[in-house]
Amino acid sequence: MRNSSCIKIICLVAALAFSGLFAGAIRSQGSAGASQLLIPVGAQNLALGGANVSLVNGVSALYLNPAGTSSLEGSGQVTVSDMTYLAGIGITYAGLVTNLGSLGSFGVSVKTLDFGDIPVTTATETEGTGAFFSPNFLTLTTNYSRQFSDNASFGVNLKLISEQIMSTTAKGIATDLGVQYAFNDLPVSVGVALKNLGGRMTYNGSDLEQNQVPAGSESGTIIERFRIHAQSFELPALLDIGLTYQPIAGLELMGAFTNNSASTNTLNFAGKYSLKGIWVGGGMSTASIIGDQGENTDAQWDDMTKSLYGASVGAGVSVPLGELKLDISYSLRTVNNYFENNNILEMTIGF
Repeated sequence: MRNSSCIKIICLVAALAFSGLFAGAIRSQGSAGASQLLIPVGAQNLALGGANVSLVNGVSALYLNPAGTSSLEGSGQVTVSDMTYLAGIGITYAGLVTNLGSLGSFGVSVKTLDFGDIPVTTATETEGTGAFFSPNFLTLTTNYSRQFSDNASFGVNLKLISEQIMSTTAKGIATDLGVQYAFNDLPVSVGVALKNLGGRMTYNGSDLEQNQVPAGSESGTIIERFRIHAQSFELPALLDIGLTYQPIAGLELMGAFTNNSASTNTLNFAGKYSLKGIWVGGGMSTASIIGDQGENTDAQWDDMTKSLYGASVGAGVSVPLGELKLDISYSLRTVNNYFENNNILEMTIGF
């Protein structure tokens, strides 16, 4: 009965996903904010391009599929990682998941972005005032998941999103929902995750206040103070549907479709092989274009639909430390244009 209910949930979510595939993803590009939510974390997640949505577990599942935290091996896991992202932006990530048996699994993670020092400029001092600032972007995630049977699990994330640029801030709350199901008689597993579901965010703060002398006024006129009202923006909602096939022990072949509410959709393919505490894997993502070219030229259309990222690879090793287990992993994702490749160095301790 429980397995039947899980299958119904997966089918319902998949039906909702496919009903929205023709909404015109190209026309929605740039219509959402809080893009920090789209930055992947986890060495395996990056190496496999997110195609591991049906089998991801432990701390890595906090980002990709909240249902996967209930598949944690052992009683707990702690992860820290450092990622070099686009334009020299650094991503620091830390997460914790603990297994409480029949009560389910609980997890928490924090992701921060380091933009470095940026010079302050004004309309009159375009080369800089001599002062510097650094934006503060943070995502705090809490998780709960539970296995309903040996092969079915459900999970939910609650996210607090905070973005601060000097004295201007935007805050929001988002939810993730996920399910994972492994077939009893087939070496196949399915995963579905709805991510970044939440209300709109708006920037507010003293930096949006300005002084202005009324146009056409005489000398000595009192300066008027006004506030700029920033346009609110949506969160970049995602829906991931993944399938994994295990033809032999240790080998996993994966495929996933990502429906992005504010950008091009993607198809992700990956493979991973594990043997005696060592894993190696790699993947590739391709754009899945929804929408007509319209009046755009071929060059404009190619620029709009070309994927920024190329192939990704990664590897990791597990080393026993008494009753603990230390995992060290490294992954790299190639970037097609303008920026250097992304890479993650990750350390995980299981207990």
